[in-house]
Amino acid sequence: MMVMGIPEKSPSMYDIFTHNAVSWLSVHARVLQFEELLGHVKNLDSDEAETFFAGLLESLNMGELPNDWRERVRIGSDREQSTTARENLERMTIEIPNELPERHKRLVDYAVPGLRAILGYE
Repeated sequence: MMVMGIPEKSPSMYDIFTHNAVSWLSVHARVLQFEELLGHVKNLDSDEAETFFAGLLESLNMGELPNDWRERVRIGSDREQSTTARENLERMTIEIPNELPERHKRLVDYAVPGLRAILGYE
């Protein structure tokens, strides 16, 4: 139902991404993959992470990195404080995979052709 939607109750993935993501993309938009962000969060002390976060703030027109940027990212990415981290979800009765299974990738490709490619997942 998350992919196809429920008539008159919830929009399809196509409608959600058409009206809330893809239609807002422009030549200047930066598509940020969660995996890329996570990799830099896990390696905050690297030069690559500093370059990444400096570029991210620049792309958002937010100026230069503050001196305490690493500490801010550490605090903001602390899974123990997150109510949406999978291990903190209440009444979780199913396992959430780390990657979309092939069957679900095909469903997404059927419902929203080209979306995974636009988001950098193909």
